[in-house]
Amino acid sequence: MNNSGFFAVVEVGCSLLKLIFSLPVFSCKRSGYATCIQYLVTDFVPEPVRKPWENFHSKLKSLQTLMCQALEWISDDLSYFQTDVSADEEETPESSEMKVSHPKTWLVTKSSVYGKYFSDASVETIKKQSQSNPDSLTPFMKRMLIYRLGGGNITTIFSLLSDQKEKDPVKTLEDIISLYPRNPLKSRLDQMDLSNYLATHIALSCLSPQSPKLATLKDLRRLSQQFPSEKQDCLSSALFLLTLLFWPEEHDTENIKNKKYENVLEATKFLTCSYVTKIKDIPHRRRRISTHFFLGNGNGFDKFVHRTKVEKITKLLSVSERKLKWLRGEVWKMPEIAKLCKRVTGWTEDGTVYLEGPQEKKFSIHAIKTGTVPYGNENVTFYLGFTFRGPVAYDITAIV
Repeated sequence: MNNSGFFAVVEVGCSLLKLIFSLPVFSCKRSGYATCIQYLVTDFVPEPVRKPWENFHSKLKSLQTLMCQALEWISDDLSYFQTDVSADEEETPESSEMKVSHPKTWLVTKSSVYGKYFSDASVETIKKQSQSNPDSLTPFMKRMLIYRLGGGNITTIFSLLSDQKEKDPVKTLEDIISLYPRNPLKSRLDQMDLSNYLATHIALSCLSPQSPKLATLKDLRRLSQQFPSEKQDCLSSALFLLTLLFWPEEHDTENIKNKKYENVLEATKFLTCSYVTKIKDIPHRRRRISTHFFLGNGNGFDKFVHRTKVEKITKLLSVSERKLKWLRGEVWKMPEIAKLCKRVTGWTEDGTVYLEGPQEKKFSIHAIKTGTVPYGNENVTFYLGFTFRGPVAYDITAIV
């Protein structure tokens, strides 16, 4: 599928919103903004535009929904594959068929702009209003403010872990969480909101594991049970989060480990199906899978190592040296990586890598570099990454 149409919907939508809000009928600072939002998202039509715009009312009133759907589709698409040039790329970056040179940065900006147009007050004003009278804010108003802050989709949420120059990401993530219901278990969030809520907590755990806003991993797992029981009905972002949330702990009993592995295996099964469908429309030059997290040496939230922590280890190297280390796999031999990330054990069988641990069913792990998989049947160790095609194996090494 061609991405250009989705990007165009957002670009044109933002330009159109800028024009509409600047028109005299909506330019009154006191009431014009609120009137314009009411016009765009409800059945209300201001008298001055009722007749002149009669051929455009339905199209303009569908603008918010169309932009939201386009932003969600773009976020999902960008979650699968590498787009921007980054330190963890293992191939020479090639030009993308998309017209946007840095699509993730573009998405962060446009998502915030979209939320800004549909929230009719400053962030601080709305936050104070929410704290003094939580019921005064409608779910739509809260959702738009969440978009405005950077919590509208999983791509913008995880971008807060790498783009920390202009704002305090911890405070931003805490502000986003405060806009969700105080007891989400009772509120029954829709699937997209639930995915974003869980992703926000995981992002916050990477930056501030002691934050008072951070829910426990156990509570997040309970909350994830609100995802559809039929996993084929789950969003890709939901399935991805399930592979993180249910990854077993070292101290878990064998029974608990097996139950968690069942959840991870089921989520991975449908992630893989989604990936196979997605990759059919992706040119070969863009099929570099994007790894969002690595399995760390810690427990609880500490076992989630965001890719930016791995990238920081190699940033002191020159660009050419860094590229060579990734291409040759030498990055994984660095002692800093061994301290940060956890090696897991497994075996190879007929060119496939399997993870040691699950008892009920074999867990095959996709090798990022298929050429590193031992030809024969060998016991191996490897680093584990979490992607939108399921867990992947890095630096596969035969046990001698």
